[in-house]
Amino acid sequence: MTQTSSGRGTGDYGPEVAGQPGSTAADYRLDPRERPGFHIGTHSQEMVLSAAAVLLAVVGAVLIAWPGAHVVGGWVSLAGILVGLYAQLTSDTTYERMVNVCAIGLAAVAFAFHIHHGGLW
Repeated sequence: MTQTSSGRGTGDYGPEVAGQPGSTAADYRLDPRERPGFHIGTHSQEMVLSAAAVLLAVVGAVLIAWPGAHVVGGWVSLAGILVGLYAQLTSDTTYERMVNVCAIGLAAVAFAFHIHHGGLW
């Protein structure tokens, strides 16, 4: 959207706030917390989900070394995939998404190995 008035924070449709349509770079300089992609808070739930997905993926990958553990490893890897997908759904930052994609990929490879070794049952 283009600004038609020279006043700070006023656009075609009236006063604008940072992060809303029509906001300018000057609006972001006044309140840097409103930059796109900048998130306030600890994201504790998202980080716990990401950590759980990584933990399950790593345990599933370690269990590949024992073909007899295909039942436990298969379920752990499947849980890692599902937790990773839910963590991806609720993630807020690029860092969380990167960790989730890596965890999902590792869990999927581990799951494939466990299926090859004998499946889930």
